[in-house]
Amino acid sequence: MAEDYYSLLGVARNATDAEIKAAYRKLAMKHHPDRNPGDKASEAKFRTINDAYQALSDPKKRKLYDQYGEAGVNQGAGGFGGQGGPGFEGFGQGVDVNEVFGDLFENLFGGQGGQRGGGGRRQARGNDLKYETTISLEDAFKGVQLPLHFQRVESCGTCHGTGGKPGSGVKRCTQCRGAGRVQVSQGFFAMSQTCPRCGGEGQIVEDPCKDCKGQGRTRKDAELKVKIPPGIYHGATLRISGEGEGGPRGAQPGDLYLEIHIKPDPRFERKEDDLSVGATVDIATAALGGQTTVPTIDGEPVTVKIAHGTQHGATLRVREKGMPKLHGRGRGDLLVHVRVDVPRDLTSKQKELLEAFQKTLHEEHKSDGVFGRLFGKD
Repeated sequence: MAEDYYSLLGVARNATDAEIKAAYRKLAMKHHPDRNPGDKASEAKFRTINDAYQALSDPKKRKLYDQYGEAGVNQGAGGFGGQGGPGFEGFGQGVDVNEVFGDLFENLFGGQGGQRGGGGRRQARGNDLKYETTISLEDAFKGVQLPLHFQRVESCGTCHGTGGKPGSGVKRCTQCRGAGRVQVSQGFFAMSQTCPRCGGEGQIVEDPCKDCKGQGRTRKDAELKVKIPPGIYHGATLRISGEGEGGPRGAQPGDLYLEIHIKPDPRFERKEDDLSVGATVDIATAALGGQTTVPTIDGEPVTVKIAHGTQHGATLRVREKGMPKLHGRGRGDLLVHVRVDVPRDLTSKQKELLEAFQKTLHEEHKSDGVFGRLFGKD
């Protein structure tokens, strides 16, 4: 009894077309006779997987196979089983080889990516460009329109990207006869690749433009104004579509990528949308309570309440005084880190008052309490 086609390809009966194609491609590369010369088992395996793919890749044949098995497919198709043979002439008979292995051919033999032009040719888009710029934290807070000066390759203004001298014509490439691609053989593969003479254009410039020397592009100075949105992060990259280098022969230009760096700010530290700032208070304010003033990124200082008994290193939160949220509404918070300033030099009066205060503390704190450790005794 013939082996089930789905089992031959190693796929489930509800496999998608893409899964069937991928499985066939893998097995065909493994068992092709040109890769296994003299191996009759691989040759037979290759023929059976070829038959299986021909049946399962065609919706009508697959339906017949699912209903009636191999006999139904052979009757419905007029018989195609076992037609494949060794060598390229038998490789994938009835199978669109370029459709199954096209991306592999492009990678192996240098095919050009990009958009397809006329005549089936591939037209490469222009190169992407990447630049870096540094802004202040205030600019990141407010947002800024940044002038950008750089050089890039653009379509030649003299020939408008044709590469030919104005008024001159172009002629059809004799090597590919205008197709932009030529047929080549490599081992057991036969495929088409970009024509080496015309570079896939299908035509040759008869009288090259003097300004671009037939390239259709020249290097020029460019100037843009790029809008930096409020709340931008350090290391973020902005994509400006179509502002990269121009493509050959008027093809689509590439994109411009701008990486943002933010200079350190002496006042604030940033973590996501929150900002941190330090606030120094004296020991009396920390113990008794009070208030202090801290700066904000928008330039308007705010007054922060210090609760009595606030400890050194405590963090106070001021809502909605941080950075704007880049991907949402509102702002982050301002985190105020309290530093208690302990005086190094005391007047006699200050020391007398502190010692009197120390005596009022609980008995267990008299000898080694906080003020005893800080200031010692005469």
